[in-house]
Formats: sequence, C-alpha cells, structure tokens
Amino acid sequence: MDATAVLGAGAGLPDRRSDFRAGRLFLADSRLALGALNYGRYQALNRVFGVPREQANLLTLVLVLTAGAPAVAGLWRAVRAPLAMATGVNAGVGAFAVHEATRGVVGPAAGEVPHVEALLALAVAGGVAIPQLRRAFRGVRSAEHRVRQQRESMYDAARVAMRRDQASSNRG
Repeated sequence: MDATAVLGAGAGLPDRRSDFRAGRLFLADSRLALGALNYGRYQALNRVFGVPREQANLLTLVLVLTAGAPAVAGLWRAVRAPLAMATGVNAGVGAFAVHEATRGVVGPAAGEVPHVEALLALAVAGGVAIPQLRRAFRGVRSAEHRVRQQRESMYDAARVAMRRDQASSNRG
C-alpha cells in the first residue's frame, strides 16, 4: 500500500486511481481532443495569416464575425439545393421513368408485385453502397483501433512515470 492510499483513507478521501472510470476517461480524452483542435487552429492561423499565437484568438473572433453569416447562408443553400429541384413534375417524371425501367428489367409481370420499383431501386442502391460502406467501416474500425492503442500506450507510460515519481518521493 502506498503513502497516497494511506493518506487518502486516513483523511476520508477516495483513492484517485480507483475513481478513474469511463466518465473521467471520456473527459480526459475530450480535453485532449479539444487541445489538439486548438493547436491545429493556432497552426492553421499561423500558416495562412502569419499570426503569432498571442494574436490567434483575436483573429479567430474577427474571422467568425466576418465570415460566420455567409458561411451559415452557404450551408443553408447547400442543404436546401437538392430539395429545390424536387418539384411535383420532376418527381412524377422520375417515378414514371423508374416504373418503365423496372418493366423493361422484370417484364410485364412487374405490375403484380406492389412497389416493385422501390424494391429494385433499393436493391440497386444497396448493391452499389454496401461494398463501399463495408470498406469505409473497416477503415474506421482500424483507425479507431490504432488510436486506441496509441492512447493506451500513452496512459501506460504516464502510469509508469507516476509510479516512478511516487517511488522516488517515498525514498526521499
């Protein structure tokens, strides 16, 4: 039993290492991610504008105030653009084209199956999308595995350094 556990137990305080669970790990990881994003912001502002770190916050404020509204307006136009073309006439012509295409593939018996057009469109989309989604998920899974291993090795190194510091402070 080390001195911090005895001191914590004697003072009625919980042991810090046993209190470190998933919630604290998430907070530590989110702080690490936000710190990395902040560092990336400093580097980007330095490379693009040549601004030192001390003036990066002021430049960020100026950029948000000047470019914030046009960026939101552009995002709104990009989100609404596909819906702007979907008029009733376009939807009707598209539905007729899909209906005729399925009759050409399946034959005249396609009229007996309800919603055969939707089923075939879903099958074609799934046939195209599923292999790409599998590849993407595999890539995400392997990237997450690499990041998790790096994070765990950093935590292990920090834990070893903490034990070494405690052992040296207990000797002294």
